[in-house]
Amino acid sequence: MNFTTKQVKNHTVVTLEGSLDIYSAPALKKELHKIIDDGAESVAIDMVNIKLLDSSGIALLANLQKKLKSEEGTFFLLNVSQDVMVILKLSSLDKFFTILAGEAELP
Repeated sequence: MNFTTKQVKNHTVVTLEGSLDIYSAPALKKELHKIIDDGAESVAIDMVNIKLLDSSGIALLANLQKKLKSEEGTFFLLNVSQDVMVILKLSSLDKFFTILAGEAELP
């Protein structure tokens, strides 16, 4: 799993590339928690290049949302593909996450 970060407005945008699955989630969790612990108050995960999302990836995203919410921060998913959106809808998580079409929609 590769990722890059950049600042857009007051948001830290993390662009993921590859599969968000049982193999990549643990290492990515450490990196994303470090970003939050270093002071990011708003994190947007850009999923434009995510080809596979499994339950470990979903758990990581939910964990990040809860961590930011507990610290009064905000969390967004950006550019969610149709395939990933199907997974989120089947698990009713499309209502749990704030999903935006892209960076331009960030508040």
